[in-house]
Amino acid sequence: MPNKMPNRKSKRPTVTKKQLRLRRIVGASAATLVIGLMVGGVWKLLSGSNQLDTSNGVGLLPQDTFMSLSISTDPERWQKFTEFGIPTSRGIVAQQLAKFQTDFLTAYGYDYQRDIQPWIGKQILLGYLNNPGVIASKAVPGTILNQQTIAILPIADRGAAQKVVEQHQTPIDANLVESNYQGVAIREYKRKTGTIAIAILDNFVAIATDRLGLQRIIDTQQSGKSLLTLPGYTKALTSIEIDRPFARVYINIPVATAVAAVNSPQTLAADELAQAQSQQGIAANATLEVDGIAWKGISWLKPNAKQKLTVENQGKNFATYLPADTLVMASGGNLQQLWQDYVRSAEPNPLAPFKPEDLVKNLDSTTGLTLEPDILNWSKAPFGAAIVPKPAKIDTEFGAGLVLFQQASDRSAADKAFTRLDSTIGQKYSFEIAKTQIGGKDVINWISPLGGTAATHGWLDGNLAFLNLGAPVTNTFLPQPQQKLSDTPLFQQATRSTLNPHNGQFFIDVDRTINAGNLPLPYLSPEVKAGFKAVRSLGVTSAILDEVSNRFDIFVALKKEPGIAKLPIPPK
Repeated sequence: MPNKMPNRKSKRPTVTKKQLRLRRIVGASAATLVIGLMVGGVWKLLSGSNQLDTSNGVGLLPQDTFMSLSISTDPERWQKFTEFGIPTSRGIVAQQLAKFQTDFLTAYGYDYQRDIQPWIGKQILLGYLNNPGVIASKAVPGTILNQQTIAILPIADRGAAQKVVEQHQTPIDANLVESNYQGVAIREYKRKTGTIAIAILDNFVAIATDRLGLQRIIDTQQSGKSLLTLPGYTKALTSIEIDRPFARVYINIPVATAVAAVNSPQTLAADELAQAQSQQGIAANATLEVDGIAWKGISWLKPNAKQKLTVENQGKNFATYLPADTLVMASGGNLQQLWQDYVRSAEPNPLAPFKPEDLVKNLDSTTGLTLEPDILNWSKAPFGAAIVPKPAKIDTEFGAGLVLFQQASDRSAADKAFTRLDSTIGQKYSFEIAKTQIGGKDVINWISPLGGTAATHGWLDGNLAFLNLGAPVTNTFLPQPQQKLSDTPLFQQATRSTLNPHNGQFFIDVDRTINAGNLPLPYLSPEVKAGFKAVRSLGVTSAILDEVSNRFDIFVALKKEPGIAKLPIPPK
């Protein structure tokens, strides 16, 4: 964000301690609003063929699988994947792949290219299972529970696969324990630092991090109670089938919520936990494009969920109202509905990004407005929020302005809310409430006692209200932007989707925000930072399919900088 630091100092009038707090209050209010709106919106957003492809072995994973990840074994597509990114991010990927091979294969005498690649099918499926005994014990609150990792390898050459499994030479530092479970031969290799168990099940080789995990796979095979029999699983994943996916990911929300609840400092009652587990799952399939990775995804509720989705897709293209250099944009189809859905799902859910009551209290203490009657009452329509960089000629300590949009479903109620807001700001903080015009449109400015315009609000087309906080950027979009965000290649690339009509969008220019250090994010590890450095932009488009399922498309635009960084070997 340009000009993050304050511009050259100018003389300021003498003010009281109360007035010195005004800028901080405005800044805190803006942060609260943007975080609440955008994070809540993304939470909502994220909350092809006629037959589901099960050739990856998903029918072997039990119903309580925490997460599954299927990855292509096609060398050509891996070559294409490794062209994305920057040297550091590419080095991290190489490091993680090497670590997986070392821990899961090399340590037990296996080599992927020598022993696996000659006979493996088109995909490798990884399943992450919770250890039921560990969950029940809950010995140390806040600790990460042990997981059972399962690898399902489809067999393309059965003779070669059998030879590798049955004639494998036991490593010197390992003990081989052979057993039989439900008629299936298990070979278990035990070392001081770990164990793997391996068996052939029909047309798959199954590898687990312990014998009990492998026995759970055998039980699933014989009982038929797999992920495929979960409510809505087959229907949901069939709706996002794509040709030759590079990756498939599935998250089992009830299991994920139960794990989070076990590790949460707060104790959830049984009814609260059940309410938090009303969502059944989230799944997405990835395709490698020329300029990035496209994800086709879906989330769905349990069939017995008490609260259903409201089927309406009235998202508005707010990018047509914003300037081309907009940094972040989020939008939705119905603010009132979004808030009601979020409150129902977030109150008992330890995975929720923020507590609804916190936002309500902050809004009331800062503006004097009560969310439900004063704002949501006239907000049964599309809404949006954006971060727009300030023009170079503007003298302000803020590097960007926050712009909020709301189409009023009741213009009269909206006018009353803005009048009350102006009165509170003027009386409580001694702001001057000044009427003026920008681009021929009537607007109201909040003039700070410290000098300068702290906020501007008014109306765009018809019943579309806007509020600009932080840097004054209203003149970049009023009466209309010279160049629109919707016309920029970066935005069009990130938000391309077949979902039309849609219920909301999200866009972020990663290079000019996260990578430039211009967003107030929590601590990011070096690996995460390197991952972001490889990204140019990210876009999400969402649409509600029916009362239980929500479709979304995500596109991650990636860089292609040659080279690969040699990273230090991480400690064990």
